[in-house]
Amino acid sequence: MSESMNENVIEFLRDSKTATVTFSQGRYVSKIKRLAESYPDECQIIHENDDGSILAHIPTKWISISKRTGREMTDEEKSANAERLKAYREQRRING
Repeated sequence: MSESMNENVIEFLRDSKTATVTFSQGRYVSKIKRLAESYPDECQIIHENDDGSILAHIPTKWISISKRTGREMTDEEKSANAERLKAYREQRRING
């Protein structure tokens, strides 16, 4: 996916049953693709761009905004987590 495209957009009109979404962020692209496969009557991918971003229609009832309940990690905690993940991936690569 291109680094130049980094836009994620959700657009819908009040009282509309359908929202138009554009995602370039991989985790959302993957999620929309899975939803489109599982619920083709509710979620349609309209266009997939060469850079990997997508345009889709989804039900507005799927849109949710919530406050994250976790706490912010310190730089030391982030670093320790990154090291654990690196070690895990290396071990997984070695073990196949």
